[in-house]
Amino acid sequence: MDYYIDFDNTLYNTPLLTKKMLSTLVESACAQKKLDATELKNECNLMFNREHIYNIYKLVSYFAQKYELDKSKIVKSIDNEILNGKNFVYDDSISFLSNLRKNNNKVFLLSYSNDNLNYQTEKILGSGLTPYFDALFITSKPKYELDINYSNGIFVDDNPKDLLGLYSKNPKEVIRLKRLSNKYSKIELNIKIAEYDNLKDIPIN
Repeated sequence: MDYYIDFDNTLYNTPLLTKKMLSTLVESACAQKKLDATELKNECNLMFNREHIYNIYKLVSYFAQKYELDKSKIVKSIDNEILNGKNFVYDDSISFLSNLRKNNNKVFLLSYSNDNLNYQTEKILGSGLTPYFDALFITSKPKYELDINYSNGIFVDDNPKDLLGLYSKNPKEVIRLKRLSNKYSKIELNIKIAEYDNLKDIPIN
C-alpha cells in the first residue's frame, strides 16, 4: 500500500517550533542591543501572521532593519533551532511511520509550502524523520494537483482544504488527523472520512 503522510501538525508540532523561533529571535536581538524583551516579544507575536509577515526570515529582516541589528546572527540562531528539530516531532510519529514500514507499505512524505520550499525542506531534514520515507514530495502546488497515483494511495492529513482536495481525487482512503491542539480540528467537513486524534489509533494495512 502507498501511504502519503502530511508533515506540519501531523508528524511535526509546527506551532511549537514557531513559538521557539520567535523566542530565539527575541533572545538574539536582546543579546545584541538593549531592548525590552517583553515589548519585542509582543511585537513579534503581533507581526507574525498572514496579515503582516508570515515568513520567519522576512520577520528577522524587518526587526534587523528597525532596530539596526546583525541579521546574520539572528538567522544563524533560528537555523540552529530548525536543523535540530527532533524535539518538535510528535511522540507518536516515529512509531507510526515505523509500523507502516514494517508492514511493507510504501511511505511518502507529502508536504506543501506556498512561500519558502527551502525553509520547509530544512524543517523536514531537521526533524530526523527522512529515513522513514521512501520519497519526499515537498511542493508549492496543491497536494491534489500532483502527478501521483491517487487511486492507489492512503492519505493522512490535518488540513481541511487538502483533505477535501485529496478526497476529490478518488483515492483508496483519506484519513483526517484531528489533534486536540490543532486549529483545524474544530472545522467540520461535509465528507465522510475516518478521523483520529492521534496517529497510534490509525489502523495500518
